[in-house]
Amino acid sequence: MSKDLVYGFLKDNLALGTFAGAAVLVGGLSAVMYHHHTADDVAESARAGLELRHQLPQEHVLVGRDVLSSGLVERLRDVPTPGSGALPGDPAAGQATVIVVHGAAGTGKTALALHAAHRVKQYYPDGQLYVDLRGDADIPRESGEVLGEFVRSLGTAQGDMPRTTDDRAALFRSLTNNLRLLVMLDNAHSTAQIQPLLPVGAGCSVLVTSRKALSAGNITRRHRVKVQLPDEDQALEVLSAHAGRERVIADPAAALEIVQFCGRLPLALRIVGGKIAMREDLTLRQMRARLEDERARLHELVYEDLSLQACLSLTYRDLPEAIRRAVGLMSSLPAGKLTDWHVGSCLPTASVVGRVSDELVAVGLMEAHGSEGSGPGYRFHDLVRVFATEQYEALPPEERRTAEERLVRAYREAIVYLAVSRAPELRAEASPERAGNLDQETAGPWVAEEIERIKWAITRARRLGMEPEGAEIAEGLSYFLDDLNLPSASAQWLFDEGAEQRARVVRSLRRGRAVAALGNGMPDTVLDLCLPGRSPDPAATLPARDRMVVARAYAAKSDYPAALSHMSTAVQKLRAENDQWHLLSSLEKLGEFQRWRGQPEKAEESQREALRLAEEFRDRRAQARLRRTLAETLGYLRRPEEAVPFLEQAVHDFQILNDRVWEGASRYALGKIYRLLARRQEALAAYDRAEDIFGPMGEQLWIGRIANARIRVHAGMGRFDDAWASARTALDLFQQLGNEMWYSHTQRDVGWLHLRQGRPGEAVAPLTEAVDVTRQAGDAYAESMARHLRGVAHRELGQLNEARSDLEAALAIYRGGAYEWNEAAVLHDLIRVLRADGASDEADRTESSATLGNPIFVQMTGRDGARAIPDED
Repeated sequence: MSKDLVYGFLKDNLALGTFAGAAVLVGGLSAVMYHHHTADDVAESARAGLELRHQLPQEHVLVGRDVLSSGLVERLRDVPTPGSGALPGDPAAGQATVIVVHGAAGTGKTALALHAAHRVKQYYPDGQLYVDLRGDADIPRESGEVLGEFVRSLGTAQGDMPRTTDDRAALFRSLTNNLRLLVMLDNAHSTAQIQPLLPVGAGCSVLVTSRKALSAGNITRRHRVKVQLPDEDQALEVLSAHAGRERVIADPAAALEIVQFCGRLPLALRIVGGKIAMREDLTLRQMRARLEDERARLHELVYEDLSLQACLSLTYRDLPEAIRRAVGLMSSLPAGKLTDWHVGSCLPTASVVGRVSDELVAVGLMEAHGSEGSGPGYRFHDLVRVFATEQYEALPPEERRTAEERLVRAYREAIVYLAVSRAPELRAEASPERAGNLDQETAGPWVAEEIERIKWAITRARRLGMEPEGAEIAEGLSYFLDDLNLPSASAQWLFDEGAEQRARVVRSLRRGRAVAALGNGMPDTVLDLCLPGRSPDPAATLPARDRMVVARAYAAKSDYPAALSHMSTAVQKLRAENDQWHLLSSLEKLGEFQRWRGQPEKAEESQREALRLAEEFRDRRAQARLRRTLAETLGYLRRPEEAVPFLEQAVHDFQILNDRVWEGASRYALGKIYRLLARRQEALAAYDRAEDIFGPMGEQLWIGRIANARIRVHAGMGRFDDAWASARTALDLFQQLGNEMWYSHTQRDVGWLHLRQGRPGEAVAPLTEAVDVTRQAGDAYAESMARHLRGVAHRELGQLNEARSDLEAALAIYRGGAYEWNEAAVLHDLIRVLRADGASDEADRTESSATLGNPIFVQMTGRDGARAIPDED
């Protein structure tokens, strides 16, 4: 334009000179303008860079995480001095600190990390970078894209931006080497995603949140912080923070149930709290009612942009289809501990079970709950279980059927294999390879822990048209009923023969129903099942295993002679058949029957042989049971010092097995042994602990037995009011239960209380009732105890003939077994009767014979049954 204007008005040299001057002027003005414009850009860029370096979003409410938060803050405060501008020669010397905060979906990882990051900002004056890596999205953020944002935040112009991810990562490391910078990588997907985003400077720290415990590559200054579920009190704090403390305080019971329905999951509590806070008319009790239905619970856990179901879906979606199906099937089973066996049984290919279990734990869908010696164990959070079950039920029916058939077959293989040690005839149908990694030595505890799922497998087999497999599972289960407490109605269903024709299976199912009926106090049902027509002598046809059950049924009916006869025959046949497991079980019961029939020395032999067999089987439950019953026999034999360690070991083993019934029974037996040792306070403490177990269970028979056992202890301490209160409690309970035998045992102790308090006339009637009932039942030992006390009562009343008759009858029973202590006690009272009756010579002969033949008699010099405390002296 200058040229055109100049040459339009001027000519020749004048025009040329004028144009040259104009050109210089325009060029100068352009230079000045460019200089000012560039300076403004640099200033603006600097201001923008400072803003882009402080990117932490607003922190969330964080409660109940004080320990985790303080630990994170402490690590992030420990910032080394940055190096020089040059990259260090030793890579480890220039590494940033990396902290990976990991945990399952909804546990509050981001809230924890942001809370800590905001509290250490001042330690990172060069900035705090933040990015949501969208690890749970369909497409997570690309590392190169994030690096572009980071280096621009650190002052790199767009024109100087490298093109590749590796070059951008190198530039980022160079820029951060001498900075104090905090980088938060939220919701990371993988180690590969975060590795290019790690700064190099020693003064830098990286805070990563992820559902997985990411390794962060070869970083040496790396720490992992696992965010687990808060405890109940902390979870209540989370709910209070979002719903309002006043409303939670107003209805703490409803608040606690909401916490339980939410499984203490912070995201779920935040959602529920937000809904409650939004509506003043929505009470905690109403919210609790909306959450009560497990199947509708997930659909209630939605508030604004928060959704637990959506959160879980993102994790679930990334799993391969076969793993999703396996997770769904496991979730649909009755809840309980899971193992690698369950994972492998639900997968088409069991060989990948380790990798699959690791992945499910890593993404937080399963929680690891292994214990030392028990191998890996897992469980689903309740809300994860509900979610996965819904996903599973949405699958096509044919897919579910295929998966369930596979699992039913796995249960069949497992329980048949485990039953082989107890029923060797099943060996031909068992396969260790197909049974997985199960151990026959822990078969009993495994079946006890799996019982609800075994019921599922039997029921599901029938629904799927797999009746033979279902019957075989039930047959295997029938060999573990002493490890279980199975209601009779449940046994009727599980051991139903249906159309089963195989004789061995039918016999096992019928025996299973009989054993379950026995455990539920229905001995007549047992006899109807095992003795059709109640044949009086079924010896020719009754299998030994069935005879064992029949013997126990007669014992439950208090017919001890028949019980002893049948069990003795069963032991002989089982020994001949080399049926070792059932021989063990029959010897255990035979010992009890022998003890009751006044043969304690034989009882000890039987029980010690059974204990040896249990040790060979390495069956902890059987060993614990036998230690308990052997200890009781040692008590009868007046060797209580030997009994104590057996019982203490039994209590320990039943605690490990989590068998509360047998633990309570062992504590009760330990109390009896302490009583024999006159350790009365310890006896009462043992009875109290047994009652603490049986009371909440509603085990009235055991509560009555404990009340009965306290009678002698209280009386021995001179606390007769307490003794009578215990006696009345026991009598009332046994009368309500219709238990004539234990009612008579208590009547015997009532008679003794009358004797101790100088009322022999009132002692005779209850002692007579005890004698009659125990004689009719064939309980020789209990009969002899009652006769002894009644003989003492007759003596105190001057009824010497009756006294002598009772005492001689008791003495005859005791001499029939190894009851030296009891024999000695009766002899002292009999000698008193003889002297009172004028038969001094006979009394002297009896005393001389007892002194020579029974050392315990000498130790009891001066004993008077009217004043002595039975068992203790």
